[in-house]
Formats: sequence, C-alpha cells, structure tokens
Amino acid sequence: MRGRARASDGESSASDRPSESGAAASTRAPRPRRRIALFAGLLVVVLLVVAEVAARIVLLVSPHVFGGQAATAVERHARLASSIETMLEDRPDSLCTMDPELGWRPRPGLDNGVDQINSQGLRSAREYAPDAGAGTLRVAAFGDSFVYGSEVETRDAWASVIERRRPDTEVLNYGVPGYGQGQVLLRLRAEVARLSPDVVLFGVATPTLLRMLSFVGGFRAPHQGTEFLSKPRFTLSADGGLELHPNPVRSPAAARRILERPVDVLAFGREDHHYQPFAYESWLFQRSAFCRLLFAAWMQVYGRYVDDERPLVGGAGAGVFNAASDNFRVLTRMLSDFDAETRAGGMRPIILLLPDGYSTQRFRRGEAGILDPVREFCRERGLETIDLKDAFLAQPSTADELGWFVNRFHYSAAGNRIAADWVSAHLDALGR
Repeated sequence: MRGRARASDGESSASDRPSESGAAASTRAPRPRRRIALFAGLLVVVLLVVAEVAARIVLLVSPHVFGGQAATAVERHARLASSIETMLEDRPDSLCTMDPELGWRPRPGLDNGVDQINSQGLRSAREYAPDAGAGTLRVAAFGDSFVYGSEVETRDAWASVIERRRPDTEVLNYGVPGYGQGQVLLRLRAEVARLSPDVVLFGVATPTLLRMLSFVGGFRAPHQGTEFLSKPRFTLSADGGLELHPNPVRSPAAARRILERPVDVLAFGREDHHYQPFAYESWLFQRSAFCRLLFAAWMQVYGRYVDDERPLVGGAGAGVFNAASDNFRVLTRMLSDFDAETRAGGMRPIILLLPDGYSTQRFRRGEAGILDPVREFCRERGLETIDLKDAFLAQPSTADELGWFVNRFHYSAAGNRIAADWVSAHLDALGR
C-alpha cells in the first residue's frame, strides 16, 4: 500500500512538473514571433527604400509633376530669387514695371512691336484728351489679360477693334496681364475719374478666383518663375466689408532684401491661401522625395475636392466658380461696391464676363460655364452685365471654336473680333 501510494505520489509529482520538452518549447516559442517582427520591419524598410528611389526617379524625369508641389524649399527659393532678379532688371522692352501699390503696371511709352502702351499707361497707340469730344462715347475697360488682349497685337485687341469700327466711341484699355480682381478694383478707384468715361466695364475672367487667393506668386506655382513678386489682396472684414492687405514688397530695395534672404518671404505666408508650412518648414519634406511626392499628390486631391476655398467646384473638366467660398463672397462684394461707387461718380457700371477657351468649349456642348455663378449673382442683384458666353454661343455650331483662342485660353484675333462685336452691340443699345 505504501509502495503504491509512493508510486501514486510520484506519478502525481511527475504530472505536476513540466516536461523538459515542454520547457524547451516554451523558451523557443517567442523566437518565431521575433523573426516575423524582424522580417516585417525589414520589409517595411525595403519598401520605403524602393518608394524613395522610385520617387526620386519620377521627380528626375518629371520635376513639375502635380503642379510642382514636390519642389524642395531650396528649389522654391531659387525660383523666387530668379523672379526677383528678372523684376529688378526692369528691361525697357518688358511689358510691365514695378508699382508699390498694385505690384506691377504697364510700362508707359512701351512699343515692342506687339504691345503698345501710351503715356497714360493704357494699351493704345494713341493718347486721350482729358475729356471726350462732343458726340463721343468714352468707355473705360478694367480687367486682366482678357481685357488687355494678351497674345495678340494692340490693333487686334477687342478694345482697339471697337474704336476702329466706331469712330464715335473711345475704349480706354486699362487691362493688365496677371492682375487679380483686387488689383483691378484698386486701379479703377485710383484712375477711373482722370479721363471722365461715360461707361465703365469691370472685367471678370476665369482665373479670377484663383488669383484672388494669392498674395505672393511663388506660393501658388512653386515650379514657375513669376515676373513680379507680390500683389495686394482683399478679404472680408468682420462687418462684411472689403479689407485691404497691401502689397508687401513695395520697392526694389525691399525686393533686394528678399533676394539676399529668400527665407524672409515666408513671413508673408499667413496672408496667402496657397502657402503650405510643411513644404517650407519640415525637415522630412526637404530630405525625402517620397514624402514630397506623396504631399504633392495629396495637395492635388485637397485642392480639387476638399478645400472649402477651392476656386472651382464640380468634377474634373466641369467645375464652376465656388459660390460657397469666402473668396466668392469677396468677389461679389467687389462687384456690388464697383456698381455703387461708379454710379456715385456719374458713370454707368457694367460687369463684363470673359470666359476662356476651355469654358467656351464646355458651354457650347450644353454644360455649365465657369462664370455662371457670377452671372446668376448679377442677375439676382440687378447688376448690368455683358457676358461673352452669349457671344460665343451665338456663333454657328459648325464654326471653328479652336480658332477663337490661343492655346484654348486667351482670345485670338478672331476671338477678339467676336468680343468686339458683342460689346459694341451692347453699347448701341445704351442710348446717349
């Protein structure tokens, strides 16, 4: 009995002790997990290296992919410095010269074969008397390159065409290439009364909202040089009025200081919607091509679908002005102020809508036009409007649409003639 009990106790004790093989297994069990973790870590490292190499190849082959948003801060500052150097050259044959208030303005007295600017800073081969003669209708047209008539000679710009066809009409061309709507309004306020026009046209073109977001040109298009560094910008004040943010670089001396220290331009970033701190201030962004490419791709998605202030809303190739944005509200406040101020000055205000070639092709297919929300706002507020969308829609369906534009954007000589005909017909209907 005692032997059997001892055997039983022995069996019990043996069963209570872990076997040697079990103990060995328990000590070996973590090793496969460590191997898996090590393998996974190495795989991640390899994938990151492959992604980095691939990104560097992509940026080497196509450095401006995703709108140039993958450019390093060093590359961005180099382009900025090049732009400043070009601006400071102030070549006598260049179209514009630096202006402390507006950023830039046409060079008085210029005649480079394509562009003619008179001594009054207007695009014209002639000078204008302080007052129009008896029986002459004087029209002042303010706007950007679509008013100016970029990419055609002065004689082929629609303002010049109207003057040539209507001896009793003068059209003062205050258009300036690259202007944002704030610059257009500021120039109008400063200069419109000098030559006493009867009618004032306030041009709004398809790039308007995009330019209104910008304060420093290099932030919007970091892969491109910009001939002029900065411009003024309007936002809405707390009471809903226009609040001016003045041009930050007002003199050649200020531009030279930034040329010496390009990083100083970042101080203007808080005023510019396009400024991205990560792209200028992140160590990781500067060192990793993969990080830059990923960021640039995200900025394309963000700018098209996520950003509340994006200029256009709608699918790719079908966007219209974003009427829900603060920027659109700034624009509509400008339109209302222009109308009220011009009437108070004894002149007739007309808002001139200027679609580009891309938008024209769309609405001639029955789709919405980019500027349609502006047209609707003007209709609701009773603001007099000339919409060149109607001019292009009135052309025969078999007409050569591409022939009306240069690279599907600015108006060609033929497109300027269509614009001149339409504006002229509207002037006929005004009465004296």
